Amino acid sequence: MHKRNRKRTGWMATLMLTAGLALGAAAARPVPNPVLLERMTNGPEILGIIHFGLNTFTDREWGYGDADPKQFNPAKFDADRIVGAAKAGGIGGLVIVAKHHDGFCLWPTKTTDYNISRSPFRDGKGDYVREIADACRRAGIKFGVYISPWDRHDAGYATEAYVERYHAQIKELLGGGYGPVFEMWFDGANGGDGWYGGTREKRRIGSADDYYRFSEIFRFVRELQPAVTIFAGENDGSDFRWPGNERGILDDTSRATIETVGGFANRRYGNPNYPKQINTGSPDGSCFRVCEADFPLRKGWFWHERDRGTTKNAAYLAKLYCRSVGNGGTMNIGLSPNKDGLLDEEDIRALAGFGVMRKALFAREVRDAGKPFNVVVIREDISKGENVDGWRLVADGKELLTGTAIGAKRIRLLPEAVAPEACRIEVTKGRGPVELRRYFADPALVKAILDAKADGGETDTAKWMTAGQR
Repeated sequence: MHKRNRKRTGWMATLMLTAGLALGAAAARPVPNPVLLERMTNGPEILGIIHFGLNTFTDREWGYGDADPKQFNPAKFDADRIVGAAKAGGIGGLVIVAKHHDGFCLWPTKTTDYNISRSPFRDGKGDYVREIADACRRAGIKFGVYISPWDRHDAGYATEAYVERYHAQIKELLGGGYGPVFEMWFDGANGGDGWYGGTREKRRIGSADDYYRFSEIFRFVRELQPAVTIFAGENDGSDFRWPGNERGILDDTSRATIETVGGFANRRYGNPNYPKQINTGSPDGSCFRVCEADFPLRKGWFWHERDRGTTKNAAYLAKLYCRSVGNGGTMNIGLSPNKDGLLDEEDIRALAGFGVMRKALFAREVRDAGKPFNVVVIREDISKGENVDGWRLVADGKELLTGTAIGAKRIRLLPEAVAPEACRIEVTKGRGPVELRRYFADPALVKAILDAKADGGETDTAKWMTAGQR
């Protein structure tokens, strides 16, 4: 941490930076808590979330809770191959869907017999979560956990007995036996129709915060894993928020500061202004909660044969990187192993190509005046909050780029490279300082990323392979 800060001091001394305009004694803005600051400073900016389970074998996105565990038998499952493909794509942390809404647990939990020990996998002695966790450690990437609050299998769902089981499930996985957990992930799917032990009915829970006791969950999650960050959609107590779409896109103006929701909203927002700023945030916000832009690599979150050919190509992934991490947030790619327990080859190629392209974008830093650049990266010190509300990049006296928020990072690609003798960032509203870096990337690569479409097919990355692997 201290070494990183010293490096940044040198960066700021080397480049032309402006302190911005001090527009009076502005009120202090919210800052990230120490754990979130450490994550945004030194932790992964690209993560993946793996959806794999009975849904993979029953061809469902949301399992009903009635599937037979004997159907789960990925004959070729190889955690190292999955994690290796993720790492090749630049993914620095993997969140494992240890239990989805169908209630099937991918570890041999003591809380329910609806778990992996009732399947033929590893002759009933398997633990998918442990194998992924161990593979993450071997690969040097972070390990995270998602456990669905909603359970369409459990006969006690919507009663207090289920809540106690749910808390116990979280404690099993975060209690230390599976190692450090960098992110705990919650979503907003709660209640509805399900199998519920064979009753086949709809069950409602009212307030998710009251029923699941999320305040209590957050407290013991952080006690069990002091370095954990929490994604929890619309919840004031979380570190990361949902941006309102599952397309991986943050608004160009998106910022971490946002108005309070008023507890766990469960899509019944306590603050009527919140839905309008769920993606953009607000400069007047009272919470610091970073947007985590999640999206599936394929059409669906789980693997389906019908989705073959829908894998997002490498150039489009690079474009989404610029529109998520490059708009102040983090990027979360949904991975879906197939029935063999492996990622499809088209997914592996897309991830590898994305890793190559992202490295190639930032392989050649431009430090000298008069040298061409077409990639711009701007940052501010978020330990002091997000204090920039307007900025512009001026090249040889002409305005080249403008924007509002900066926060953790802004990335901008230029359709045409420029080579100004003088280049500076000006803070036009708010307070600096800001940090600037410039890069020159192959113009053909920049164009491919700017023009990329989700359904554009595979992208040839061979010409950038050398640059990307340097």
